[in-house]
Parts: sequence; C-alpha cells; structure tokens
Amino acid sequence: MRSIARRKLPLLQVLALTLASCSSSETVEQQSKRAASTAQAAVLVTDAWLSGAAPSHYASSALQSFAETLADAGRQVESASPSDPAKRDTLKAAVSRLSTAASGAESAVEAGQQAQASRARNELRAAQADLATAYRGYFAPQR
Repeated sequence: MRSIARRKLPLLQVLALTLASCSSSETVEQQSKRAASTAQAAVLVTDAWLSGAAPSHYASSALQSFAETLADAGRQVESASPSDPAKRDTLKAAVSRLSTAASGAESAVEAGQQAQASRARNELRAAQADLATAYRGYFAPQR
C-alpha cells in the first residue's frame, strides 16, 4: 500500500501544479474544462486520502488549492458576456457547487473526518454531473 502511495504522490503534485498555473483570463469553455479537471483532481486526492495513500497535510493543501482554483473559475465564468445569461448562471452555479464541495473535502481532511470527506467526495461527483449538464446546455447549438 505504501509503494502505491509513493507512486501516486508525485502524480498528484504535478497535477496540482499544472492546474494552479492555468490563466484566469481564459474563455468560458476553457474555464469550464479547467473546473472539470480540477474537480476530478479533488476527487482523486480525496480518494487517495481516504485510502491512506496521501498524507493529511498534502491532501488538505491540495484540496484548498483546488477549491480556490474552482472559485476563480466561477468568477471568470460569471464575468463572461454570454449570449444567454441564464445558461451562464447555471454554469456558474455548477462551478460554485464544485468549489464548495472541494472546500468541504478540505475541511474534512483537516479535521480527520473520513465520513465527512466521503460525503464531500460524493458531493464533488454530483457537482461534476451538474457541470457536465450545464456545459452541454451552454454550448448547445441554438435552435
């Protein structure tokens, strides 16, 4: 189990650095994709912590960074000039839900609460589905 943890840790660190280096002046499409990949990283880190493959201090720090990245993506989506404000607001709400869930996972890891972290991971997954639906709605061709 420890050898698996040691192999996953460098991958998670590279993923965190890559996501943190994304520009905040990207398009709504890029921000949406950034949010989706960041949310997946948050799920992976939470899974790693729950399985004992990631130390608490690393998982907590990574999840805090992911929550901030998601909050920034939400602000960028909100500031975009859409052709349909309702679709933009739906997309923004999905990204905000992801940010809140990542923050919840970070708090759970910080407190060492596995049940709470598991619930936050489930919330992240549900919010990922919301983001996918909002993304399809936002970028669907106009009829």
